[in-house]
Amino acid sequence: MKHVFIDTNVLLDALKDTRPMHREGKRILSLASQGIIKGTVSTQSIVDVAFIYTKGHKERMEELKALVRYYDSIFTIADATRHCLMMAASHYYDDFEDAVQTSIAIDNCCDLIISGDKGFDGTFGPPVVSPDEFCRVFFEE
Repeated sequence: MKHVFIDTNVLLDALKDTRPMHREGKRILSLASQGIIKGTVSTQSIVDVAFIYTKGHKERMEELKALVRYYDSIFTIADATRHCLMMAASHYYDDFEDAVQTSIAIDNCCDLIISGDKGFDGTFGPPVVSPDEFCRVFFEE
């Protein structure tokens, strides 16, 4: 079973049908919910999704509570530990947040990182693949 780290933008893709990778985001979450892949997300990703999802939409607070419970049921939710921060600080080149996400993926023994961020700073750690590339390869296997 593939163990994948799922970046924030994939979670956002799954939520909004207007995003270009919506279908792929939904498919990735579906694979995790079915136990076909093991997914890990960071607490920071969930915080970022919550901020974006509810900003200007206070009526979404109840939906957000359900969404966080759903994420908890299908993913391992991992914190950025001190070790992760130090690893990120010593390895990042362009984007510290990407480096922290990568270090969390390393600490959780993920096989790869799924991110729609074309500039994801994947200079160390597991390979980074886009949601569409992951789905294309996964469903061809």
